[in-house]
Amino acid sequence: MARQLSCGIEFMRGTLLVLNILFVIVGITLIGLGVYIKVDDNFASVLSKIADMSDFSGQALGFLAFVMIGGGVFTLLIALFGCMGALWNNRCFLYIYAFVLGLLMILELVAFIMAFVYKGQLTDVYKDTLSKVFDKALAENQTSVIHAFQEMENKMKCCGIHNISDYGKPPKVPLSERCLAAPESEGCSDAIIGFLNKHLPIIGGSLGGVLLLELFGLIGAIALAVALKHAPEDTLVYKGGRYR
Repeated sequence: MARQLSCGIEFMRGTLLVLNILFVIVGITLIGLGVYIKVDDNFASVLSKIADMSDFSGQALGFLAFVMIGGGVFTLLIALFGCMGALWNNRCFLYIYAFVLGLLMILELVAFIMAFVYKGQLTDVYKDTLSKVFDKALAENQTSVIHAFQEMENKMKCCGIHNISDYGKPPKVPLSERCLAAPESEGCSDAIIGFLNKHLPIIGGSLGGVLLLELFGLIGAIALAVALKHAPEDTLVYKGGRYR
């Protein structure tokens, strides 16, 4: 019985450590991307084409970097609790790890459900925001923003935000190649939504994979903590690379 317990503990420890190595990689990647966005001027120059940089760069770009860095640090902290709990057979760390993972999964599921329930409202807000940016660019003749929109039109095979009439009659600026070649094309707001819907299985699969990893971590941590609670004291003595 003791040997079975020790083998089970070793297996669960190994599984939990591998899982948390993946969490560490994800955390470091998020921190690296966040820092890169924060310090690299190229991101600002690219985003300046789609919004007014006087308030967009300093707020939205900085917030994006902050969220990525914060998410990476949070992921590393979770992995730290999991690794310490598995390596040191610390049930307290394992329960904290399981609690945080469970809370994170609940928040993610709530966010997913709210996004699904309020999908229509979110779509309306997105279209309205895109229209305001486009109308402002036309009214103030923001050539960089207009050029960025027209590049998007050519790539997404769309015209205007809703349709070609967004440019006015007659058009306030020279039309893009796409609008000239196919003025009846759908608006870019619908084209972007269609693109996201087309790739929804990939997005959903990625999110599902993350939730599955978190579920494995949650179950593994609780199972290891329970096994440690019921394991005889002599099975928890670490000798020669394994528990005996």
